[in-house]
Amino acid sequence: MLGVPKTWVLAEARADRVPHVRLGRYVRFEPAQLETWWQSRRRGPQRAGRVGRAA
Repeated sequence: MLGVPKTWVLAEARADRVPHVRLGRYVRFEPAQLETWWQSRRRGPQRAGRVGRAA
């Protein structure tokens, strides 16, 4: 889903940098929360169709 290695996602979860739920030794991720998280990290030009600032 994120296009990164599983080890990177687990390391980021250990560092509390991605949304996750810890169930004992297991770590679970909710796709909708990951989608919201990575969309909020977007930088640079926005996609067409989004309202920009008035000139």
